[in-house]
Amino acid sequence: MATVNIRIDDEIEARWEKIAKAHGLDRAEMFHDALVEKLEELEDLYAVEARLKEPFEPVPNEQVWKELGLAD
Repeated sequence: MATVNIRIDDEIEARWEKIAKAHGLDRAEMFHDALVEKLEELEDLYAVEARLKEPFEPVPNEQVWKELGLAD
């Protein structure tokens, strides 16, 4: 497991500390969770951007509903 050093301004440090203390949270765990969440968001974003660069054929709504078994 890697150790990471970061620099943050005093205001962010104070907010981080306040939330951690008020809710009995571990700051390292908070940072880990926030980093994982951000990585997942970026991975999703980049996957969508890559997909949108590929040509595609629109599918009519009726076909979608039928394939999902939701057609009348």
